[in-house]
Amino acid sequence: MAESLVLTEYQQAKEEGRQPICPYCGEPLEVRETQYEYLTWRWSEALGRFVKQESGDADKPYCAKCDMGDWDFLEDEEIIGF
Repeated sequence: MAESLVLTEYQQAKEEGRQPICPYCGEPLEVRETQYEYLTWRWSEALGRFVKQESGDADKPYCAKCDMGDWDFLEDEEIIGF
């Protein structure tokens, strides 16, 4: 499987000690991601009160300059951490 443009750029930027460039618009990459937190309050018979249960979700991360979304912007923590 071929490596994505994003991961290729991340690796090159890491080797060169610089900020990655967005492979879609050519600008310095600034990644944004919207995350959602869902709270559900369920009644607990054992405790006699409501208990909060949390879950979440996230939209595809995207370049703040060109709005192009790509899961690879945040998928590889080893590369992202530089």
